[in-house]
Amino acid sequence: MKKNIFLLLTIALSILLSACELNRVKFGEVRMMYGANEDGRISYDISTFTGVERGQVQAQKGQIISFAYQVVLDEGSLDIEWQDPQSEVVWRENLLESDHGDDEIEIISPGTYTIFIQGSGVRGNFDV
Repeated sequence: MKKNIFLLLTIALSILLSACELNRVKFGEVRMMYGANEDGRISYDISTFTGVERGQVQAQKGQIISFAYQVVLDEGSLDIEWQDPQSEVVWRENLLESDHGDDEIEIISPGTYTIFIQGSGVRGNFDV
């Protein structure tokens, strides 16, 4: 009987942890949003978002990363941040209200550049 209960708990925990990884939900995050993070675009309509979305771009020295953002905030705040391969911040915008823009990052260090979109109590939408 104890073995069966242990086995059932183990299976249930495995399923729960697998589901969290598939949805990229991490402990401490709250997500009720619809959209996608693929093909160089991160776009979501949000009922509630507290957490981090990220994307990556491979770049060579001399290239330019061009990007645009459109953010509608009904509540909360959103940070958009680009980091170079050494995890140094090369561009950052802290949004407390709706905004849009575009910018470019000149690549000095070749490698993987990561964009982080961190929300705190966000309701609205964003497209980067």
